[in-house]
Amino acid sequence: MDDSEIKLKGNIALVGFEILDPAELVIIKKIVGTYVKKICENGPYSEMRLTLQQHAHGKSFKHEIQGLAFIGNNRFSAEITEWNLYSAVSQVCEKILNAVVHDMQKEQRHDKVTFK
Repeated sequence: MDDSEIKLKGNIALVGFEILDPAELVIIKKIVGTYVKKICENGPYSEMRLTLQQHAHGKSFKHEIQGLAFIGNNRFSAEITEWNLYSAVSQVCEKILNAVVHDMQKEQRHDKVTFK
């Protein structure tokens, strides 16, 4: 763990988020926590890691979020660049959730076909 990594309950790591205001960080934690709960309902969740990089454009920032989640033996990743930080975090988590759900449904269909 380096200085720029924030560890949360549920094996969640936020890298690069230490630059945010405490109020912003509370909202990010709630968004990520909600998605991790949904991911846990759909597969054997083990860990999630989000990395934030900000790119200055004039007086505002573009937020690049990279997400990585380990579910069972699988690794799911997503990346997005967005002006709105909360939207970026939500979209990355949503992409990972959708990939997990799709993968679990695919495995269930495969099991039904294999064992008929």
